Amino acid sequence: MNHSVKPLELNEVGPYGSLAARPNPSGFVILQVPPFESMLPFLVHRYGRDLTTEEVEAERANAPSMVVTEAVAAQMAAARATRGNAV
Repeated sequence: MNHSVKPLELNEVGPYGSLAARPNPSGFVILQVPPFESMLPFLVHRYGRDLTTEEVEAERANAPSMVVTEAVAAQMAAARATRGNAV
């Protein structure tokens, strides 16, 4: 483990790719807010075409995200499901 890279902390926010690249010894969940899948139609509209796999992954890496516990992630998934949104 690279000791210069700080492990994830609860309630941190940032781009998904930056957070996902860091150590996660506590087993936190990195939750994209809003769910990335709900953003895809807007991205397709912005690009004016379907995105390539590489473009999707680049956009996903930049998606706003937050670090939460598994319990909080489950609660948010349940709330999103009742609203008909993707997890």
